[in-house]
Amino acid sequence: MARTPVSGRAPRGATRAAGEQDPLLVIEGLTVRYGRTQPPAVNGVSFSLRPGDRVGLVGESGSGKSTLAAAVLRLLPTSAQVTGRVDLDGHDLTDLKPSELRALRSTRMSRVPQDPLGNLNPVFTIGRQLSDVLSAHRSLSRQERTTIVEEALHRVGIGDAAVKRRNYPHELSGGMRQRVMIAMALLNHPDLLIADEPTTALDVTVQAQVVELLRERVAEAGMTLLLISHDIGVVAELCTTVMVMYRGEIVEKGTAAEVLTRPTHPYTRSLIAAARGRVPGDGDGPSEMVT
Repeated sequence: MARTPVSGRAPRGATRAAGEQDPLLVIEGLTVRYGRTQPPAVNGVSFSLRPGDRVGLVGESGSGKSTLAAAVLRLLPTSAQVTGRVDLDGHDLTDLKPSELRALRSTRMSRVPQDPLGNLNPVFTIGRQLSDVLSAHRSLSRQERTTIVEEALHRVGIGDAAVKRRNYPHELSGGMRQRVMIAMALLNHPDLLIADEPTTALDVTVQAQVVELLRERVAEAGMTLLLISHDIGVVAELCTTVMVMYRGEIVEKGTAAEVLTRPTHPYTRSLIAAARGRVPGDGDGPSEMVT
């Protein structure tokens, strides 16, 4: 895939290649500010994702990655000032009522957060919380919900699901809690999965397991994946396309092979050099791939 310009909008009415699918997610000129005197956290970002795309959004902490994800999901605080358009399969998310948003969350779009313990309710069992996600969108009997919950836990590698669903979040390890969040995100078969730093708090062994789990489940369901991470290695493992975010803007975009082996932007080169533990320009051959 040729390098894609990262500024401006594609011309309306542009001819698509034969068989090319319409975008699932279209973001146009998205800007997020917190106060008039502060620089924008996200500044005029535009891109689109098609069904089945696996896109990694990389950048250092504070670059605007998680703010962008929260803007797509309409989870920003009320103090945020948002302009631009976020379109999910024909629905302008920036203009939907709360009830309309709730209908889309979990069914059309879902997320895996970076802090599972902070996103799970400590006073309810994980089975109850998964069951509640089903109840919010589907009319099912209690037994049907229990069966689906146990199957979902099994699919993410949690053994003895009939017992584990009765556990509270604090009774599970960090890796298990993250598996629960993945199961929850996939319960209602969303079209778009946003994984926001899903491996940040995990040790190396568990991180590898979660990466493989995400790869398998995304491929199995044919979902569109937007993976947000500062970890170049995780992005290289999961994604076919990479976008690089710096100071609220997307400064580079291309295939994973292009961006991670032949970066053109100085910031991208610095990120990759840091992932290799090198000074930028210190022997970064064009054929070396980050793993």
